[in-house]
Amino acid sequence: MKRSGTTQFIWACALWTLGTAGCGSPEDTFDSGDGVTWGTSQAALTVYEQAALDTANNAAGCKSLGNFYWEIGNGSGLLYGLTKGSGVTATTVMPIASASKWLYAGAYVQSKGYANLTADEKKRLNFTSGYIDENTTLCDAAGTTVSACYGPSFKDVTYRPLQNGRFFYNGGHMQKLALDDIGARKGTGLLSVMDWLNPLLGTTFPESDSDVAVAGGFSGSAAQYRVFLLKMINSQYALSSKLSVDSVPAWSGGPNVAYTPWSAAGEAYYGLGHWIEGETVGSSWTVTGHSSAGAFGFYPWVNAARTRYMVLARSRQLGTEEGEKSRACAQTVRKAYEMGVAQP
Repeated sequence: MKRSGTTQFIWACALWTLGTAGCGSPEDTFDSGDGVTWGTSQAALTVYEQAALDTANNAAGCKSLGNFYWEIGNGSGLLYGLTKGSGVTATTVMPIASASKWLYAGAYVQSKGYANLTADEKKRLNFTSGYIDENTTLCDAAGTTVSACYGPSFKDVTYRPLQNGRFFYNGGHMQKLALDDIGARKGTGLLSVMDWLNPLLGTTFPESDSDVAVAGGFSGSAAQYRVFLLKMINSQYALSSKLSVDSVPAWSGGPNVAYTPWSAAGEAYYGLGHWIEGETVGSSWTVTGHSSAGAFGFYPWVNAARTRYMVLARSRQLGTEEGEKSRACAQTVRKAYEMGVAQP
């Protein structure tokens, strides 16, 4: 849908609508949002923002998700954010489950430098190392260390030689990496995991006891994750230019795929701590973006060109395939926003 110029924008901004967090077209510059109460009436909506809001509230793939916050931005920052329902805003802190993986991988590569990564380190980051955990506990007992989380009292990570070289989606790979690198760190207090991660990433993620489960134990908000995504698309991390390197097939039935939770149609790949999404056009598969969906529904994403980011923040701890549900909804809302047409 082509824009019709300033007349359309002025007309749209004459309408005040609940449920918004900004007013502007997809090219608007960054507004930090300091002091803004997200999800309340702040400004009139453009047709693009209204399309996104209508889609979030009414699209079939979004209706069942409960309350959530969604936002999209570019390299300058936030373009538009919305709240569906109530109780979830840009600053709501929640468990982000496997969205932790991208953060941990980003911090690890930042700490070592990509050129200095060994083949074994890369395999632990793209889940082909053979280190698999036996338990799903988050190791959230106060005072637990990364080393203890690795051991039999919690995750009980073991090396399976027959899985070495095969993609097996599991936190054990990263737990082994953290054991060797930050094993004595704890979830809270002095020398915590966040004391290591935040300075490397330039972020402010909060401490929690479960942080020692580096592949799935972090907590955060959309606003806190936004900082990571902005730095990623602005080439401020060692991982920024390496989002598609060292990737392996990760879809069900793919070559050397032992286990994957990917349930969407078509191919998907896994890079260093994150999913590589794409689509087939004609006979060619093309990368469309990078993401790290969490099991409770937290979904961060950047596009293949690293010019846009997106977050859908929610936490539903009872349910199945919540990450995929959030991915499908978030992408539908994004399409509505970019086209200016509500999606079914």
